[in-house]
Amino acid sequence: MSIKIGEDFMKKFGRRYPAESPLAREGEPGSTMYIIASGKVAVIKDTPAGEKVLATLGEGDFFGEMAIMGMQDRRAATVKTLIETTVLELNRDAFEGLIRRSPEIAMSVIKSLTERVRDANGKLAALVHKNDHVRISAYMYYLANDRGITAPKGQPGRCFIFKPEAVTSALGLKPDLLQQWLQGARRARVLGQSGQWAWVPQPQYLLPFGEFIGARL
Repeated sequence: MSIKIGEDFMKKFGRRYPAESPLAREGEPGSTMYIIASGKVAVIKDTPAGEKVLATLGEGDFFGEMAIMGMQDRRAATVKTLIETTVLELNRDAFEGLIRRSPEIAMSVIKSLTERVRDANGKLAALVHKNDHVRISAYMYYLANDRGITAPKGQPGRCFIFKPEAVTSALGLKPDLLQQWLQGARRARVLGQSGQWAWVPQPQYLLPFGEFIGARL
C-alpha cells in the first residue's frame, strides 16, 4: 500500500540520494521514517547464509514506520538505494503532522505494520537456513500456511498464488535452483501446480522434503 506525498511536505522534508546510498543500517538506532517519492531501494537482512534481499521498494512505498512508532529501538534491516532516489524523511513530529492531515495515510501505515510483521516472520524463518533447498521449503511452507487458502472442495491441503520471480527475489536465489527444487517437489508429490496456483496437499511434509533433497544435492 503506497502513500501519496503533498508538494508542501516534499519541499520541507524531501531528500535526494544517489545510487548505492545507505538510508538505514541494520542494528543501528533509528528514529526516522522514509517515504519514497521516486526511485528504488533494497531492504537487506544479514543472515547466517549471508546478506539476503528481503524486498525492493519503489515510488509510494515506505519504511521505518516501526521505529518511528516506538516498536523497534534499532533498525531491523539495511536499506540502500538501487538507483537515484528521492525520499521524504520524517521524524516523529513530522510524521504525526502528516497523520493528522490524512486519515488515509494513517490507515496505510497501520495496515502496513500488520502485513510486514507477518511477512517478516515468514521470510526470516526461511532465511536462517544455510541450505538453499531447505530455505525454499521453509518459504513454501510459509506461503501455504500464512498466505494460502484451503484447497478446493474434496482436496486436502492448501493452495496459494505462486510467482517464481517473487520467491527468487525474496530468498536471493537463481531461477534455475528454484526450478530444480520444483521438479523434485512435483516428483515427490509434495507440491502441484496449475496455472498461477500452487497446491500443497500436506504442508507438514515440505520441511522434511527440503532437508532430504538438500542433503542429497
